[in-house]
Amino acid sequence: MGKDLQRTVVAGALGECVHVAGVINFLRLAESAGWRTVFLGPAVPIDEFVEVIREESPDLVGVSYRLTPETGERLLAEFAEQVDIFREQGVRFAFGGTPPIAERAVAMGFFERVFDGNQASYEVLAYLKGSAEGGRVEQEYPQTLVDRIRWKSPYPIFRHHFGLPTLDATIKGVETIAQAGALDVISLGTDQDAQEHFFSPERQNPRARGAGGVPVRTPEDFRAIYDASRCGNFPLMRTYSGTDDFIQMAEMVVETINNSWCAIPIFWFNRMDGRGPWDLQGSIQEHQKLMAWYGERGIPVELNEPHHWGMRDAADVIFV
Repeated sequence: MGKDLQRTVVAGALGECVHVAGVINFLRLAESAGWRTVFLGPAVPIDEFVEVIREESPDLVGVSYRLTPETGERLLAEFAEQVDIFREQGVRFAFGGTPPIAERAVAMGFFERVFDGNQASYEVLAYLKGSAEGGRVEQEYPQTLVDRIRWKSPYPIFRHHFGLPTLDATIKGVETIAQAGALDVISLGTDQDAQEHFFSPERQNPRARGAGGVPVRTPEDFRAIYDASRCGNFPLMRTYSGTDDFIQMAEMVVETINNSWCAIPIFWFNRMDGRGPWDLQGSIQEHQKLMAWYGERGIPVELNEPHHWGMRDAADVIFV
């Protein structure tokens, strides 16, 4: 079956179920992933499923049922018995329904993938693009920026800044964000001492601990935060480039949190804005060395120079 280069999926609502919005959305996602789709419609009898499977020789069959779980369980059992011969021939079967009936569909062990409506569209799309687990294991979530963008296409990736005044609260928050699948990238906001004096603890000011972000003080702190993100949708993580010891900081954050990209300005993070110890000329040179370091390792670099000029009310011609 599935001899054509373009894969075929047929899908419909089973038995007396007339709810097809989920089926239509599933087929639209399949089309965006390059599948040829066949919509069977609402209230499709088992015999009609069997006939269409025999005629279309699909690679995948999508079945939906959103009514009473007890009735649905019996109907799915009958369906599985009649189409099991096709599964033995290599046809794949997926189910979508409400959580109660989806739970029973999982227990049957017949369907390759079961969707209960709590999955994000990109998870369904990931399954249709070839992820048998629908992206529920870390290996199915790309861990580089470019790969993540391509994998989630046509949907955008979402990033947000996050860092609370204590390490424990930040760790818990990162785990919550990851479990919710809310972000693709967590930009870890660290406090000023972490940015400027991470490798010189004698210069740190205990009274300013947690000012502006999470007070990370050791590589183990970074690792603990990253470990908390290894669940849910396994988001990427990135953090500031620091305002001193740039290469040393880069080596550490790439090792501990798999820093997904480097964000660095040209003219800022120095004596000019009070953020670092370097003079203007020296900071420009150090920033360029850092850009080269990341570039040599194939890690993207974001030149966030416009952002810094814009937040200081520079003219549009400078900002753009």
